[in-house]
Amino acid sequence: MRLKSSLLPLLCLAVLATSAVGCRKAKIVAKKKDDGTRTAAQLVSEADVQFKRGKWDEGRRLLRIVEEQLPSSPEFSTAKLMLADSFFFQSVNNFPEALVEYQSFLNYFPRHEKRDLALYRVALCHYAAIETAERDQAETRLALDAFQRLLKEVPGSPYAVDAKAKITQCWRRLAEYELMVGIQYVNGYNYGAAESRIKGLMETYPDYVDRERAYFYLGEAMRRKTVPLQLLEQHQKDFLARIGKEDVTKLDKDELEQLKANANKLVNDEIAKYRQEAKDNYQRLVESYPSSPWTPRAKDRLLEMGQSHVKEELDS
Repeated sequence: MRLKSSLLPLLCLAVLATSAVGCRKAKIVAKKKDDGTRTAAQLVSEADVQFKRGKWDEGRRLLRIVEEQLPSSPEFSTAKLMLADSFFFQSVNNFPEALVEYQSFLNYFPRHEKRDLALYRVALCHYAAIETAERDQAETRLALDAFQRLLKEVPGSPYAVDAKAKITQCWRRLAEYELMVGIQYVNGYNYGAAESRIKGLMETYPDYVDRERAYFYLGEAMRRKTVPLQLLEQHQKDFLARIGKEDVTKLDKDELEQLKANANKLVNDEIAKYRQEAKDNYQRLVESYPSSPWTPRAKDRLLEMGQSHVKEELDS
């Protein structure tokens, strides 16, 4: 029986569509089969080519095949490190992803010959994220710890020299941050907190602190500091305990006058001590850093506070 001519075009279209679907399926199957038949070495090599062409996503896709399907291959460690490097070198915005991949490499290969490189890059990822001195320094501390870990675990690494230099920069940034906080306390009239912060800074970071500013602002804090309320409260408690009274309302007139006189003496003694410490810090600045831009201001403060030998020096 002959087919009607009107049906022939429809049949041809159906055959063509079926053929096209078959071709697409064949291509997909061939692609899957191709990925499954390439060796880890071939995948790593092809990924390297893709990276050199700037095709980061395609290169990482090939390395993920090694990571997920061929973890027992000799190229597995190379693929892991290349994955991390692809994020590290692609963009500064990818440092968090690079950090994750380098840490994964170290977890898989704690004794790998390139362990020091991974440790170094972990530290650099944190180092790249360091904030300005006015901001929180969490990343600075993480970078410092990471560089120190490299030096401790692989002291002979070729990256040790740069790690030591960056450790110095980390210490300086931490010291600068602490000083900035102390200065903010001075400018915010919180002189007790400023004293504590700057003194702690000079004790913790003796080799990295900007002593010129530290001396000046510590002098400023001590020049303006008042006796803290807690000290007066403790003085009152000690006085009451000494005379056997429970509270101030139980004191007679003479005892109350004695308490006030003692408190006044305490305040005067403490203020004199603070002011002398202020003078000492201004004087250290003047003597140790005569060319500092902060020195003229320190001299002005000493004159205001009656440091006579400074006046004589300026008059001579």
